[in-house]
Amino acid sequence: MTAPGFTEEWFPAHSQRALSELVRVTSKLDGIVVEIGAWEGRSTVALARAAYPRLVRSCDTWEGSPAEPSAALAAERDVFAQWSANVAAMTLGNVRAHRMGWREFVPSLTEPVALAFIDAEHSYVEVRDNIAALLPHVVPGGIICGDDAHHKPVQDAVEEVLGDAVFVDATLWVWQKPSEALPVSALAEQYAEVAATPSDIYLHLPKMVDLVRTLNAQHVIELGTRTGVSTIAWLHALEATCGRLTSVDIDERPAIGDHDRWTFIQGDDCSDAVLDQLEPADIVFIDTSHLYAHTVRELAAYLPLVRSGGLICLHDTELPIPEGAPPRPLYPVKKAVTEFVQRHGFRWVNFPECWGFAIVSIP
Repeated sequence: MTAPGFTEEWFPAHSQRALSELVRVTSKLDGIVVEIGAWEGRSTVALARAAYPRLVRSCDTWEGSPAEPSAALAAERDVFAQWSANVAAMTLGNVRAHRMGWREFVPSLTEPVALAFIDAEHSYVEVRDNIAALLPHVVPGGIICGDDAHHKPVQDAVEEVLGDAVFVDATLWVWQKPSEALPVSALAEQYAEVAATPSDIYLHLPKMVDLVRTLNAQHVIELGTRTGVSTIAWLHALEATCGRLTSVDIDERPAIGDHDRWTFIQGDDCSDAVLDQLEPADIVFIDTSHLYAHTVRELAAYLPLVRSGGLICLHDTELPIPEGAPPRPLYPVKKAVTEFVQRHGFRWVNFPECWGFAIVSIP
């Protein structure tokens, strides 16, 4: 079995960070992420981790590009096996491999594309034709980008097809498709406001919306509402799936207005009185006291309520000492979820920004 790891240093860390940020720019758009040219998977991992849970379709022959050094290297070792090992070890199952040329792959696309990343053969004709083929699939506001912006044939191809609306970030060239004006619902307006207003969770709101849409979630259980910022995000996402939200908080209902798809229950989320009112959900979101013992109880109590293939999400994994908590253990939410996934053999990912956000996949 091939061990995870990388050989060539062809896609540096600053380019990986820039690519991840471009994925986040498109997080509010409906559509998948497409990668043309993956090699050992440095860019694939960056795309998949930033896009999760959205799907990344990665296309490559894994035989290298003709007349480029990659062809000789691919003849000496199994690059696809290395890519597969890296993707298996470093992503959460949201990547699909398409082992073929892009000219065969792109016409087969049936999903809209939010972001397309091109890093295959760098000849003028290949880059030009690749961009032209992908353009009709990219949604308004979506991004087409690629590596090796310094390479003259790449520059010429990009300028011919896309014109001057291109800028360079790290080693990347980037172009964004003009947006189309769409009707905006009242919830969408509320969401846009909270997503643009700095708070302890606002950077995670687009990911929460993506989770609902990717799972086509019909029911989300929210534990802890406070002022209703996360509540608005869940309701906005569920508007697209015609789903419903059940929120539980020991304090009073947040003043965010009335919504047909929202049920609020005031009470202790671990009490029988509350649990008896709840039905199975696609996503359970935990953002309550953040005390270690309470989080352990919540994980145990709500696991049976998560449908197979669903998720448990937790905020504040990077909060060292929550308000009112004892000095030990540090990072009580992270400790509780780490022990939980180890006990059950679940897969999870932790996003450290904005006090941390964990996503646990339930088989």
